[in-house]
Amino acid sequence: MDKINHYQVGGSLRWNDPNYVRRQADIDLYRALSMGEFCYLFNARQMGKSSLMVRAFHQLQENGIACAAIDLSRIGSTTVTLEQWYKGFAVELWQAFDLVQTINLKRWWQERQDLSPVQRLAQWIETVLLVEVKCAERSHPNIVIFVDEVDSVCSLEFPVQDFFTLIRACYNRRSLQPEYQRLTFAFLGVARPSDLMIDQSRTPFNIGQAIGIEGFQLSEAQSLAQGLVGAVNDPQLALQEILNWTGGQPFLTQKLCRLVVERSDSEVDDRKRVAEIVQQEILQSWEFQDEPEHLRTIRDRVLSNPDRSLKRLGLYQQVLDSAVLADGSDEQMELLLSGLVANHQGQLVVKNPIYRAIFNSEWLHQQFAYLRPYARLCAEWIASGKQDRSCLLRGQPLQDALIWALGKSLTDQDYQYLGASQELAKQEAQLALEAVEQANQLLAEARQKANQEVPKQRIHARWIPKVAIGMTVPVLLLRVLGLLQGWELSLFDQFLRWRPLESRDERITVVTIEESDLQQFGYPIPDRVLAQAINRIKVQQPRAIGLDNYRDLPVEPGHQALVQVFQSTPNLFGIEKIVGSPVAAPRVLHQSQQVGFSDQVEDSDGTVRRALLSIYSNNTVQYSLATRLALHYLSIEKIAPESLEGQRLRLGKATFDRLERNDGGYVGAETGGYQILLNYRGTQENFATFSLQQVLKEQVPSESLRDRIVLIGTTAESVKDVFQTPYSDRWFGASQPMPGVFLHANIASQLLSAALDGRPLIRPRSKLLESLWILLWAGIGALISWQFKSPTRLIVVVILVSGGLVGGCYGALLWGEWLPVAPALLGCWGSAIALWLVTNKQLDRLRFQHTLRLLLQARQDYPTAGRIAIEYLKQSETKEHQTAIEQQLNQR
Repeated sequence: MDKINHYQVGGSLRWNDPNYVRRQADIDLYRALSMGEFCYLFNARQMGKSSLMVRAFHQLQENGIACAAIDLSRIGSTTVTLEQWYKGFAVELWQAFDLVQTINLKRWWQERQDLSPVQRLAQWIETVLLVEVKCAERSHPNIVIFVDEVDSVCSLEFPVQDFFTLIRACYNRRSLQPEYQRLTFAFLGVARPSDLMIDQSRTPFNIGQAIGIEGFQLSEAQSLAQGLVGAVNDPQLALQEILNWTGGQPFLTQKLCRLVVERSDSEVDDRKRVAEIVQQEILQSWEFQDEPEHLRTIRDRVLSNPDRSLKRLGLYQQVLDSAVLADGSDEQMELLLSGLVANHQGQLVVKNPIYRAIFNSEWLHQQFAYLRPYARLCAEWIASGKQDRSCLLRGQPLQDALIWALGKSLTDQDYQYLGASQELAKQEAQLALEAVEQANQLLAEARQKANQEVPKQRIHARWIPKVAIGMTVPVLLLRVLGLLQGWELSLFDQFLRWRPLESRDERITVVTIEESDLQQFGYPIPDRVLAQAINRIKVQQPRAIGLDNYRDLPVEPGHQALVQVFQSTPNLFGIEKIVGSPVAAPRVLHQSQQVGFSDQVEDSDGTVRRALLSIYSNNTVQYSLATRLALHYLSIEKIAPESLEGQRLRLGKATFDRLERNDGGYVGAETGGYQILLNYRGTQENFATFSLQQVLKEQVPSESLRDRIVLIGTTAESVKDVFQTPYSDRWFGASQPMPGVFLHANIASQLLSAALDGRPLIRPRSKLLESLWILLWAGIGALISWQFKSPTRLIVVVILVSGGLVGGCYGALLWGEWLPVAPALLGCWGSAIALWLVTNKQLDRLRFQHTLRLLLQARQDYPTAGRIAIEYLKQSETKEHQTAIEQQLNQR
């Protein structure tokens, strides 16, 4: 049992293990690190790198050098973040150099959160390691940091190239800061220097001295022979035979030595015994006996990355047949790192007979068959001396193979086989080239004739009403569903903004309570101030006074004076709110029926486009403030409202129609009470305006208020008695809402100007007429598309006609007619596009029929070329046309 334990299979050996085999790499690594050289030892797995590191670590420590060994795989790779990785590296150094009691790493790291992780690690090295690391012999010793399993960074989900850039910076700072001359790094792993710096824009990781590590030599491995004493006849001979089989590979050598000791038999020749053990315990069913795992590790490394494994296997096949000159290519370096081959005097050779016996030609063929979709045919082609053309790929299999080969690194044989297949396909295609060229010519001539003759034809005019009706129906459906309401109302607003500026209505004057008034008198305005203002206004004998200010509660001082004014002014009208949260009118005015409601009707977008004139409630008709003022004004002119049939109302020269739920662009609007479309006179500029201060200071010119309607209301922004109107234009710039008092002024102005001057009211048309209007424009769009075949001309004409439609609807609105613009535009555009599509589809069908007829005629004179041309036509057509071609061919 002691002799069996003499050998350790796998894992690192203790620094003082008597079984350790000292090689040239031990001398080179110790010497380089003692001299402060950066080193890297990159080789295949299980070559004794970790044991070599442990040995050098102890020797350096004995010479007063502070050492740390960092295993990067301990930090993690799959779930770790960039921040955690760098901090993990710092933690490993913190523990390895026994700085736990000296530095609070957690606090130190958090205090530098504003720095990047790599910059924090750099400061950790400079301000902590180079300062705090000590040893018994000296206060500032040289420092060597061994970084093992460096290849684990390749599996991180984030790049750590900055880490290796930092290592290079530590090396370069030696010339600027002498303290860095005490710091040395040694990297160990299964990687290449180029793997550590993938970014081509950065300087390669090329610092330090490369330490080569070779297999065991007989002269170096004498410590292994001691364990064979008593187990074999000749320990030296047996060890030599073992090294012959393993090529000095450390793992295999230790394993085979242990197997020989376990199965000692002094009666059998040592060479024969070693060969039998190799055959029975290693080669036979090797995948199941490979414990601890070694051979499977090599296999997996060779077959990793399927896109490059074929090239790797092809190179190994060359090495297996004969030695290959080493050139340092990526494929050769990957094969060397797998451990399967070795660089022997500038040539790549299989590392040992065990590998050659396991990874042999049969194993290679199995891998090629698994990886190549054409493995069997390629093998037969190679076996025929690359002469059997029946083994080459053709048609779709060749295309599939070429697609499969994209992005893969293949063997030379693969490229030769695929190249030969492509060359054969090219030759076969050349044989049919003349027929194909002739077929292309026939097809081109047939299409050219069809293109020349078919466009002269025009589809039947019956398509115009079909398309117009077919487009009108979905447009009307969209309108009924309310999907066009927003568009129609926006165009309505735009038309109002486009109207010429109307003259000021001299029948209405507005007295505004501004922000400065509220600052002087407070809010609400005291009753005394209002009483004074109304008395000043009464002096000029206006026809009606409208107080757009809630006075349901006394506002002292002066309430009694205001009541007296209310009692003595029969043409004064106050307001109340009756919708939502009601607000009562002043009692005096309510008793004398001098009250109008102030409620306004807002559309779903918050814009006021309708005027609510009256509400029928509790068997009583209640009028708005604007209606009260207008009726009082007109009563002096002997004009009173007259009810007509169908909820129509005559007032002077105007006849009003009650707005219904679906009139104009509205769909399902709330039209309670008596509502009409509000025909704005304009904004504040369209009414004479005086401030409350001007009235109180008697600065209003005489005769400015006589026989007029005078509205008193608040325009101060802080009160927020404002409404969105079509003039607000919220799409461009800041919204400018209209104070409520000017809204009352617009409604009153509309009633007066319509009754006295015959100013047009805005009226929507009946649904039947609107539907016919939409159908008309859908027909116009279809007619335009039928007349103009060129897309460019069609677009230009449609744009011009659309402009005419918008202009016509705008002109109609000036005369009080609200015509549907958005549905008409949609019907016109949709019909134009639909008929253009129908026209093109019909012309395509005619072109196809004409082309097929010409090709069928050509096939009689040129059978092969004609057949190919018809097949080309079939491939380029739709399934419907393909069926028509097959029917024509079957009939013939």
